[in-house]
Amino acid sequence: MNQLELKQLFKSSVKNGHINNNHLLPFLNSQTHEIKIKEEGYFRNFDLVIALINKETKQNKTNYSAKQMKYEYLDLEYDIQHNILMRSQQFIEFSKKEKCKIENITFIPVEIKSDNDVLDERLPNQILNAILTFGRSYLVIDKKYVLNRNLQILKLLPTTIIGYSGKGDYFEILSIFNRCITNGIFTIPKRSFMKLLINNNITSKISDMVRIYYSLITLERINQKLVFNYLFRSEENLAIDFLVNEEIDFLNQFCNFSKLPSEKTNKKQIKKLIKNSRNYLITDFL
Repeated sequence: MNQLELKQLFKSSVKNGHINNNHLLPFLNSQTHEIKIKEEGYFRNFDLVIALINKETKQNKTNYSAKQMKYEYLDLEYDIQHNILMRSQQFIEFSKKEKCKIENITFIPVEIKSDNDVLDERLPNQILNAILTFGRSYLVIDKKYVLNRNLQILKLLPTTIIGYSGKGDYFEILSIFNRCITNGIFTIPKRSFMKLLINNNITSKISDMVRIYYSLITLERINQKLVFNYLFRSEENLAIDFLVNEEIDFLNQFCNFSKLPSEKTNKKQIKKLIKNSRNYLITDFL
């Protein structure tokens, strides 16, 4: 089976709700969500992108149990809010085309690998591209790879794996990576950071340390946001305003700083590091 045939079967499976073990995406077989399947040309670098549009209003969500509301629905709300904040441009573009609210949109990028495809070093890059662009990754594999003993290695990748059963348009979720990358990829431990400030005689005042810490967190978030939105930029509109007012105010404060690093200061620091370094012997580490 080639990639196009497998893609058509998977699209049919999504529309007919024929994905087994599907507790991760129950709304694929639900009347509460409208399913839009976009070909790779729509989002450029992906075999398929499934866009789910939630048609439910908050008033209609009373059928959730109290436990579900606490542990499932609220987590989903948190995920949605941060995903919108970090990837605002792609949500704005899609909502304009589909005439829906951005809070009701969920994107699922899908990479298709048929029996004719070779699983090589490109696959991790494709998964990473999906995570950076959409915060999540899904990999659909043909029956040969489902039965292959290398499937255990594939399960180590940060992607949800969906395998073809070999019968009709039935698929099954084989491995779940149930995390959405919604904010900075790296996190800074607060206690370690405060210790660093104290040891370098920067400040020992708690309020100052907390302010510096959250300033760096904000900078990290803005930087990640710029990357995510740049990945999704469209040729028609390259300058959508996706920074919120608080972020703009935060960046404006840097205009008043007199000692901001520049390329020249960076070069000076590199020269200083080189000058202060020396050729180490292997015995120095023993």
